[in-house]
Amino acid sequence: MSYRSFDPTLQLWVAACLYRYYIDQVKPRQASRYLHNYSDSNIVVYMSDVITTQQAAQRLGVHPSRVRALIAAGTLAATRAGSQWLVDADSLDRQADLVEAGATARSFSPRSAWGAAALCDGLPDKLTAGERHRLRNRLAHAASGGTDTCALVRRWLSRRADSVHRYRVSEEDLADLLSARGVMPTGISTADTYNLGLAAGGAGDVYVNEDIRRELVKTHFLIESARGNLTLRVTATETLNTGIAPRLIAGVDLADDTDSRTHAAGCRLIAEALRAAQD
Repeated sequence: MSYRSFDPTLQLWVAACLYRYYIDQVKPRQASRYLHNYSDSNIVVYMSDVITTQQAAQRLGVHPSRVRALIAAGTLAATRAGSQWLVDADSLDRQADLVEAGATARSFSPRSAWGAAALCDGLPDKLTAGERHRLRNRLAHAASGGTDTCALVRRWLSRRADSVHRYRVSEEDLADLLSARGVMPTGISTADTYNLGLAAGGAGDVYVNEDIRRELVKTHFLIESARGNLTLRVTATETLNTGIAPRLIAGVDLADDTDSRTHAAGCRLIAEALRAAQD
């Protein structure tokens, strides 16, 4: 089957699939040879990891415009292929889980999300007295266990980052990057600090501001990859005032993972943070 026999929209889709497969599986120096010698089986590797907005809408039971809104808000990870969005399947699974768990409450603003996390850990929160009172009440309600607490908190904190980017990086570069200026470890990169009993397995997860993200991409020659081992979560500068992400933030980042053990560890950390908020 010839690539040029596809209709224009599908050609864009295939091109995106090839690009992602190349980033994840092929060394940069092999690009020219690979792109001239792909097979149909290679295309399937990435296509199985993404779906169209129409398919995503059917899965969530919403209109495609709602899917596009979730993409714009950063709730769903997606890749642009021409005029089409290709939604990351894992990201969609996480959103579907929240919907099925009934965790459809309005998400916190980034400021409130980080303020809630600061409250749990006794950190400076930059909240007004009224905001602090309301957040404490909501956290106490979540801690009472009347709902799926983990799913509810994940929903509340779904806007904690402005954007999320994944990259492929060597373990040597990863170690340097995790100790770089302006980098706040979170998720799997907090496993040792919070005694979670998880191994990083060559993966890294951090918060940075946009300027730091651009600097890291430039200095470490980072290449975006949907299946990369490094996650950079971009958020406002004023939230990056601690050496490590607060437990509520790190817990949600872990609980969003599709690996059952990692997810469970994240939910435990969320519960621990909520208990601390009541002390």
